[in-house]
Amino acid sequence: MDHPLARLINGTDRFVVIADSSEGRFPAASYAAYTQAGKPFYCLDLGGLEVSRGRVSGGKVYRSVAELPNDRADLAVIWVKPRSAKRAVDVAHEAGCTRVWFSFQTGHAEAVEHARSLGIEVVEIGRCPVYYLDGDVGAACLWHTRLAKLTGNVGKPPQLEAGGKHRELI
Repeated sequence: MDHPLARLINGTDRFVVIADSSEGRFPAASYAAYTQAGKPFYCLDLGGLEVSRGRVSGGKVYRSVAELPNDRADLAVIWVKPRSAKRAVDVAHEAGCTRVWFSFQTGHAEAVEHARSLGIEVVEIGRCPVYYLDGDVGAACLWHTRLAKLTGNVGKPPQLEAGGKHRELI
């Protein structure tokens, strides 16, 4: 797929997913999809999980930036509740990330502005990176990705402004 978000996610050597299981925001399906597709990533959980949940139960999860390996790239995918998105941006900044992708329902306007004030580029607000991932993403995300493609959502340009029309599912 020739889309800027496809080029970004597939061209990034590895990235950091920032989640918060204490708020019910652990991306188990995405974790499984990245793993199945063979996409290198690190998952940092602000809620303190040490291992993944879901289909890839027991996979490595980091609890702090200090625990992350040094070979992480400059992209963070934020997967938290909107009220915690600003804190997640701070964690991305601490990790040395210069780009953030706000996944489903995380692009709170204050967090987006905060990212920009820190010099972090916002690359997407609302859609899941799995939509654009090369390789087999497995059944966990397959129906969702197919729905997004059927509705034409995947082909739309990146959404860069908070408060824009939600495009998470359709």
